[in-house]
Amino acid sequence: MSKMTRKDRVYFALKDASSQIHIDYIEKGDIGFDAEAISLQTGLDRSNVSRELNKLVSEGLVVKIIGRPVLFFEKNNLEEIISKKLESNIIRDIKALLTSVKDAPKTDDSRMPDPFEQMIGAKSSLEIQIKQAKAAILYPPKGLHTLLTGPTGVGKTTFAEMMYTYAAYMNTISKDANFVIFNCAEYAENPQLILSQLFGHMKGAFTGAIKDKTGIVETANGGILLLDEIHRLPPEGQEMLFLLMDRGMYRKLGETENLRKANVLIIGATTEDTDSVLLKTFLRRIPMTIHLPSLSERPISERLQLIESFFLEEVNNIGVPIKVYKDVLVAALLYDCFGNIGQLRADIQLLCARGFLEYKTNNRKMIEVETTILPEHIFNGLLNYHKKREGILDFLKTSQEYYIFKKTDGEKYISINNYCLSNNLYGEIIDKYNEFTELGYSKDKINEIINSDIETYLDKLLKKSKVEKEMHGKEELFKVISPRIYHAVEAAVMAAEQKLERKISSKSIIGLSMHVSALIERIADGKVIYNEEINKIALNYPKEFKVAKIMWEVLEKRLEISIPKEEVGFLSMFLSAIDMDESNKKVGIIVVAHGDKTATSIANVTNNLLNTKHCQAIDMPLNIKVETVLEETIKKVKDVDEGKGVLLLVDMGSLTAFSEIISKKSGINVGFVDMVSTPIVIEAVRKSFIPEITLERLVDELKTMNPYMGRLISSDTKRREHPLESKTIIATCVTGRGAAVKIEKLLRNTLPFIDENKIKIKPLDITNAKNISKIIDTSSLGNIAAVVGTVDLHLPGIPFISVDELVVGEGIKKIKNALKIFDFRNEKEKLNEKGVLLEMLSKMLVFLDPKKAYTLVKNSFDYIKNELNLKSPDKIATRYLFHCCCMIERLVLKEPLPYVGAEELINSKKETYDIVKKSFKALEDTIEISVPDTEMAYIIELIYTE
Repeated sequence: MSKMTRKDRVYFALKDASSQIHIDYIEKGDIGFDAEAISLQTGLDRSNVSRELNKLVSEGLVVKIIGRPVLFFEKNNLEEIISKKLESNIIRDIKALLTSVKDAPKTDDSRMPDPFEQMIGAKSSLEIQIKQAKAAILYPPKGLHTLLTGPTGVGKTTFAEMMYTYAAYMNTISKDANFVIFNCAEYAENPQLILSQLFGHMKGAFTGAIKDKTGIVETANGGILLLDEIHRLPPEGQEMLFLLMDRGMYRKLGETENLRKANVLIIGATTEDTDSVLLKTFLRRIPMTIHLPSLSERPISERLQLIESFFLEEVNNIGVPIKVYKDVLVAALLYDCFGNIGQLRADIQLLCARGFLEYKTNNRKMIEVETTILPEHIFNGLLNYHKKREGILDFLKTSQEYYIFKKTDGEKYISINNYCLSNNLYGEIIDKYNEFTELGYSKDKINEIINSDIETYLDKLLKKSKVEKEMHGKEELFKVISPRIYHAVEAAVMAAEQKLERKISSKSIIGLSMHVSALIERIADGKVIYNEEINKIALNYPKEFKVAKIMWEVLEKRLEISIPKEEVGFLSMFLSAIDMDESNKKVGIIVVAHGDKTATSIANVTNNLLNTKHCQAIDMPLNIKVETVLEETIKKVKDVDEGKGVLLLVDMGSLTAFSEIISKKSGINVGFVDMVSTPIVIEAVRKSFIPEITLERLVDELKTMNPYMGRLISSDTKRREHPLESKTIIATCVTGRGAAVKIEKLLRNTLPFIDENKIKIKPLDITNAKNISKIIDTSSLGNIAAVVGTVDLHLPGIPFISVDELVVGEGIKKIKNALKIFDFRNEKEKLNEKGVLLEMLSKMLVFLDPKKAYTLVKNSFDYIKNELNLKSPDKIATRYLFHCCCMIERLVLKEPLPYVGAEELINSKKETYDIVKKSFKALEDTIEISVPDTEMAYIIELIYTE
C-alpha cells in the first residue's frame, strides 16, 4: 500500500478498534475510544492524535461523543451496529442515542444499501461530488437541476444514472419513474426538431406532422431527464426549457392555449466550459454544478480497483477465467490513459479479446493476458515505472506473478458505455476463427487477420476519444507543432527516404509539419489556394513527383483527412528544395519585438530547432527610443542582406513602419510581416533557404499562413498533459480543508489560465494557524509557486496572496508573476469590491442567495469593525465576508466545523465574542440558523490573524 499519512494511521487504528465492538457493548453504554487509547495503539503523540481525530470528524469519517473524556468511533461501523444513519458527526447525548437503539422496533429491513456507496471512490476522489449529488436530489421540494462537467470518459452518464437510482432509493421519485437520456448534439442545428423531440407536437403543427407525438418531457415526467452534450443545445433550445424549469409547465409544438404540467429534474452533461457555451439565463436556472475528476486526478489505488472491476466484468461476460500477469497490471496502472475511465475499460476489453483469441487458437485452459499482447500505448506504461507513486507499485513488486479473475456474482457498479466495443466481439472472433479454419488457413494467418480486426477496433476507439500519443524529448517542438501531425509527417518522410535513398533532415521534417498544420486549418476554413508554379515543379522533377504521391497517401491515411491532389505538387517542390547547401543566397530574417528579451527568445528557439544561425533578433525595451532601435535595425539589415532582401518580423506599433523607412535609407529591399509568433518565424527561416524563394513571395506566403500558424497546436496543447514540471498553488483557510477547497474552486472559476497551464491547486488541511512548519515539508517547496487564502504560511521565498488581494488588489497579477505566466488576453474591466465578491460567491454558494448573504455578513462586519475599532479593517473585511458566507452555507447543511480549544479561546476573548455574537443576531434570525461556539472561535481567530 502507499505510504500512510499520520491521519490515515489514526483512522485505521480507530476503525480496527471500532470493528471489534458489537451491539451488546453499545447497549451497555460501552462505546468509543479516547485519544489516549489511539495514541497508545499507534505510538503517535496524543495531541497529534487528537488533532487528526477532529479532522476525521469534520470529514464525516469519525463520530465524536461529547463527554469526559471525549470519545471517538468510526462512523460506518457505528451506523452498521445500531442499524441507523447518524444525522450528525457529533453526539452530545449518548443516553438518548442508546435509548433510541433499544426502543427501535425490530424489522426485517431488506432495503438495498445506498447506491452511491458502491461506486469506486465514494469515500475518496468522488466523496465531495457524491455529497453534492445527494444534496441536489434531496433539496426540497423537487431537487436541484444539475450540471455534470468533466472530460470525455469520466463517467458523467453513469453518475447521472446513479443520481436517478439514489432518488428512487430515497423515495424522492417513484420506483417506476423514468430516466431518459437526450443527446443534444443530434438536433443541434434544428431548433424546431428539438422542440418536437422534447415537448412533442400536435397533428398538423408542421409539414409532415400527420399525428400527435409524445415528447420526452412527458416520458420523463416524475423522473429525471439527462441532457447529454448540453453544450450542443443552441440558445433557442435553452430558452425553450425556461418555462419547464421555472414553473414545471410546457406546451406541445402546435398548442397555443393548453399548458401541460411536468415534474422533471434536469441533469446536463458537458465536456466544455459552461460559462462560454451556455446562456447565463440558462445557467442561473441550474444551481448545482458537479465536476467529475479525470482518471489522472484520482488515486492510483482507485485505478487498480477499476482495472480489477473491468477484468471481473469481462470474466462474467465470457464465462472463462482470466489470468493477468503482474506486469500487465503495472502497465495498465501507469500508461497515459487520456480517454479516462471509458478508454481504460475499452483497452481492457481489447486485451481480453486478444487473450481470448490465443485461448481459442491454442486450446488454453483460461484466457492469459501477457505483456506480449499489449498494444504500444499501454506497454509504454512500464516505461513510466520510475515516475509514479511507489505505494501500489511496491505492493505489486512483492506480490504474486499473476492474478486469476474468476466468475463472481459480486460486481462493482461500472457502466461507461461511451467506449464499449461491440457486445458480440467475442462471438465475431469465434465466427471468424471457425470460418478461416474451414478454409484451411494456418493458425498464424488466422491470428494475423483477427488481430487486424482488433486493431481496427482500437483505432476507432482512439479516434472517438481523441487520444494522441506523444513523443518524449520534444517538449519545445510540441509547443508549436501537434504531435499527431509531426508523427504523420515523420512516417511520410520515412517512406520518401526509402524511395529517394537519401536522408532528410529533422529541420525539413519540422518545416513540412508546420506546413501540414496550417494546411489542415486552411482546408477546414475552405481557403486552400495553390500557385501555378506548383504544376511546373511537378513536371520538372518527375522522380520527386512520384515520391510525393506516396507521401500524400501516407498523410491522408495517418491524419484521416482528404487532402487536395494539388498538394502533391507542393510536396514535389518540398522534396526538390530541401536540404540545399546553405551557401546559396537567402532572404535575411530579423525579428524585432517590444520587451527586454522577446525577440531574442523567439530567435533562439527557431535557430535551435532548425539547427541554424540565420535568424537575427533586435529587442526593444520599453524605455528605449524608437530612433535608437531604427538605427540598430538599419545596421543589422545591411549586415544580413545577401542580395535577396531582408524580412522584418515585427510585433506591433511603430515597428510596422520600419521596412519602408529602411528601404529608402539603405537601398535594400525590405519587407515586413506583423503579429510575429514563434511558428511564423520558424516558417520564415525554413522557407528562406529555398533557392527559388523571393522576398515578395515569402511575405505573401507568410501573410496567407499567419491566421493559421499555431492555431491547431494551441487547441491541442489544452487537451494534452503539459510535459514540463508543473507548479502548485497552496490554498489555505483558517477553517481547514473545507474552506480551502472553496478557495480552490474560486481560483479555477475566476482564473482560466490555471487550468490551461495545468497548475495544481492543493487545499491545505489547517485547523490552527500555529505550528504551520509542521504541516508542510519544507524540503519539497520547489514546486510551490504561491500560497493563496486567509493564512500566510510564511514559506521562504514563496509569495502569499490573500483573498482580499484577489478581490480588490493585484492578486491576479501576483499569481501570474509567481507562475511566470504571460497572459496577453484582455482582462475584464475592474469591478468594485462588492461586484467581484458577489461574482465569486455566485460560483461557490450552492443554496444561498449571494446578495442576501453578502448584505447580512457585511452588516455584521461593519458592526464588529465599529465596536472593536479595528486598526486595519480592509485587511480583514474580504476574508471575513468570504469565510462567513461559506460558514452560513455549512450551517444550513448542518455541517458545523469542530474547533479544538474553542472554549479557552472564547474565554480569553470574551468581549470580542459578545460583540461578534450580537452582530450575528439579524443574520441568525433571517436565515434561521444558530452559529455554534466552534464557528465563533474561527471568526475570533480570523479577526486577530494578520
